[in-house]
Formats: sequence, C-alpha cells, structure tokens
Amino acid sequence: MPTVRRELYDALVFDLDGTLLDAHGRVTPRTREEIVRARDRGYTVVIATGRSLAGTREVHAELGLDTDVVCYNGAWIGRRDGTSPWHYAPIPDDLLREVTGAEARAEFHFRHQGEAKYTTRTGHPHHPRVTRWYTNAVVVDPPTGVLPDRDLLRVSLFFQGPQVVDAAWDTLSGEARERLDKNVFPMSIFPEFADVDLVLCEVQRRGLGKAETLRFLLERHGIPPERVVAVGDQANDLPLLREAGLAVAMGNAIPEAMEVADVVIGDHRAEGVANWMALEVE
Repeated sequence: MPTVRRELYDALVFDLDGTLLDAHGRVTPRTREEIVRARDRGYTVVIATGRSLAGTREVHAELGLDTDVVCYNGAWIGRRDGTSPWHYAPIPDDLLREVTGAEARAEFHFRHQGEAKYTTRTGHPHHPRVTRWYTNAVVVDPPTGVLPDRDLLRVSLFFQGPQVVDAAWDTLSGEARERLDKNVFPMSIFPEFADVDLVLCEVQRRGLGKAETLRFLLERHGIPPERVVAVGDQANDLPLLREAGLAVAMGNAIPEAMEVADVVIGDHRAEGVANWMALEVE
C-alpha cells in the first residue's frame, strides 16, 4: 500500500457517507484525530459529498475544517455559511417541466432550493421518515401548497426499484438527458434506512460531478490533480477518483470504485479511514 507523503501530495479529499462517517453516520474520535493530524502536517483537507450544504455543515464544523465545502456532488462549492459560492450549478429552469414527468412516476420527491428541500405530503409510509432525515425539509399540502419551480440544485426522486428509475428517466427527451445527470443508489446504504428497499435517484445539472473539487483545488489553492488524494465508495465518487493523483476506495465500496482505485482500505464501519491514515498518511 503506497504511503502518502507531503512531498508527493498536498490535499486529501473525503466523501462522507460510507467513507468518513461510521455505521451510525457519525465522525468517530479517532477519525477526527487523524483529520486534525493531517491538517497539522500541512495537508489541505476537503469534504466532497452528495449531501446538501445544510446536511454537511455540522460534520464540517465538527472536523474543524476551514476549507470550502463541496456538496451536491460538486454543484455547490463555497463557504460553510452558504454565502457567495465559488461554484453554483442549478438545474436549468427550462428543463424542470421534463423532470416533472419523472417526478410523477416516483413514490415521492423533494425539490432542493437554497437551504431547503420542498416536498408534497403523501401517504407513502416512508415519506415522513425521509422528511425527518433531511435537513430543512419543508412539507406543502396540495392544492394550496406550491413547490418551487426555479433555481433548483437537485430533485430527489424515490422509487420502489431500479427498473422504475430507468422508465422514469426514459420519459425525458434526449436533450434533457444530455444536459442532466442522475445518481442512483439504494437507500439501504444509509444507516437510518438499512431496512428500506427504496431507490433514490438524484437529478442535477450535468457537469464534472465531484471532479469539480479538483478544479477548485487547482484554481483556489494551486494544487494540481496529481497531488490530490481522493477517498470514496459510491458511483458519485467515480469522477473524482478517476482524476485524482491517488484514488482510495473503501472496503465497502461498489465494485466500480474498487476497479478505478489505486488503493482499497478498510470498511467505514470499522474506522477504515482512521486506520489507513494512522499507518499510511505521513
């Protein structure tokens, strides 16, 4: 396993869920200690997550980071307080009508605008549970309640299975599918939903994905991609892992992440990041 040394690398980029966080979705004391140690040794440490800014803020503060936050899979990069983002890429307003067709096929959905996630109240048994899970969820009641219809960073669609996701995605025009991107994963990867068979499809504007982190590090910090270590586990981490100088996959990562990784480390449920950093990050 290659040792990470300061003469070779300048930045460490971490995904959160399934990577830096444990089986309970928390930062363990050992993990925090290793992050602090890396910062003390001069590494620039960045969080790159699919979470919203509101859902990332607490972990970012707990780790004591002063770097900008990369959230919404790279569609939003900026300060933790949410002001003046360095990069902001919402869904083009003219495509929302097409996304509405996919929403109609979902069990329920959320529209992300600013710090809030807006949803229409439904009778689905898991809808209240997901609403409580999200940070800053706003429930509206039809017919008077209206969901925002512009300046959306993401639309989150919840389906009963992957085949339904594909059918919903196919309702979009070819142009829309070229200008939008989707990330699909089972809700069971999150500790709070280990017993749930729902599939989450996150629709956003197409871009570099989490690889926007590398552009940010180069332009803001002068750190080229080859001097970046990236750690992740899911499909949304692949753009970043493919372009980073050293790609690190978790032991619990999907096969595609392991295939592109230079290194595979331990499981996030067993403090895989902390154990690896203690032995290999100098």
